[in-house]
Amino acid sequence: MAKLKKVCPENFDVEALMMAAREGRLYIDENKKNVSNETVKKNVRTYVNRIMGCVTTKYQGMINSIWEKILCTDEFLELLRPSPFSRDNRNFNTYNLMRIIGILRDNDVYQSYSQRKYSSLLEQTIQDSPYRRYLGMGFEDYSLLIKLKKIINDVKL
Repeated sequence: MAKLKKVCPENFDVEALMMAAREGRLYIDENKKNVSNETVKKNVRTYVNRIMGCVTTKYQGMINSIWEKILCTDEFLELLRPSPFSRDNRNFNTYNLMRIIGILRDNDVYQSYSQRKYSSLLEQTIQDSPYRRYLGMGFEDYSLLIKLKKIINDVKL
C-alpha cells in the first residue's frame, strides 16, 4: 500500500478525494465507530430500562430524571460513547455504563442485588458477562463520582 497522508481541513482537496474514490483508491476504516450523541442516549435508555424493576421505591419516580441528567452531562456522555476500537456492535460503552449503574446501586438508587443478577438482566443471558465486574469499580476520576452524586442529590430534593 502506498504512503498514507494525514488529511486536515486546511489542506483538504475534494477533487483529489473524488478522484481517489473513482479510481478505487479510497478506503474507509469501518472499525472506527462514529455514533451520534442521540444514538448513544437512545441505546443507553433502552439498555437501562431492562433494570427498571430494580429501582428502589425511594427513587421509583425519579429514575428517568436521573438518567436524563446523566445523559445531558457532557462528561458522562463522552464516557458512554463507544471506543473506536470496541469489538462488539454496541453503540455505547458498556463498561463505563456498568460503572455508572454500580455507583447508582451503591447510592441506593438501585437495589443491592448481586453483580450476576444485574448482568443477567442487562445482557439478557445466563452466561457470565465480562461487563459484570465493572459494576463495582467506580470511576478513576473522582470528580465524575462527585458529579454523579450531585445529580442523585439534586433529583432527590
